[in-house]
Amino acid sequence: MDFHIPVLSTETIDLLNVQPDKIYVDGTLGHGGHTLEILKKGGLVYGIDQDPQNLEIATNRIKEAGFKNHFFPVHNNFNELENIVTNQIKQKIDGLIIDLGLSQNQQTGQGRGFSFNDESSLDMRLDPENQELTAEEIINTYDYDELFEIFSKYAQEIYSKPIVLRIISERQKSPIKTATRLANIIRDFYKDRHIRSKIDPSTKIFMALRIIVNDEFENLKKLLIQSLNVVKKDGKVCIITFHSGEDRIVKLFLNQNPLCQAEKSVKASFEEIKKNPLSRSATLRSYRIV
Repeated sequence: MDFHIPVLSTETIDLLNVQPDKIYVDGTLGHGGHTLEILKKGGLVYGIDQDPQNLEIATNRIKEAGFKNHFFPVHNNFNELENIVTNQIKQKIDGLIIDLGLSQNQQTGQGRGFSFNDESSLDMRLDPENQELTAEEIINTYDYDELFEIFSKYAQEIYSKPIVLRIISERQKSPIKTATRLANIIRDFYKDRHIRSKIDPSTKIFMALRIIVNDEFENLKKLLIQSLNVVKKDGKVCIITFHSGEDRIVKLFLNQNPLCQAEKSVKASFEEIKKNPLSRSATLRSYRIV
């Protein structure tokens, strides 16, 4: 299969300063791209992922690459980092990486609801077995005020009001059950108003729904606080964000915590964006525990 290409991989691994036999946690394992680079340098990795499908993909990939003895898969949410370190690793770790983007199969696959072209689902749960709230439920049952808050606050959509009204009108005709239908409702609004957009008009609203369904902002805040307790002194933490709200949370945390020595943020190069357009909105922030 075509494995997801991790963004800012070289920069992240360099900032982590990976050393042989040191312990690292990849809190968003995905397809194991960042983890493999750590393993190649001799590090030991505990890879956490909410998505059981991705956990299986990454585990098999790492075994085939010959690193199974240095890799430990963990099916969990990274907001449980402190419990995982305390109960499974049983010592502080030397480094932590979090990549808050979706993997390629999540973005494009059918039956998950993340893709604009998903004609069978509007789910958006990373771990369907252990989560209840779906994007379908939000779109079809939330009232005007609730949808407006999500679209304006999390998607920062300037046309939130008329888009919400159109969605409510459409769901009254029949429930909105697929990502494709929701995307087309938003696209048609832009088209009818003759509004141009550099990206698919659905992008921001889909990301906002995913954030709400998976409680991503709160989980990130929990992770950042826990990192202070589980990473060794002089250990490094790398966080890759794709949303201004996520990046704002990380910046605020770093400004408020003297135990973190922040380093200059990093954006994808022109060459990387050309090869991997998904990296265009990525920001890498790193800090050292002092």
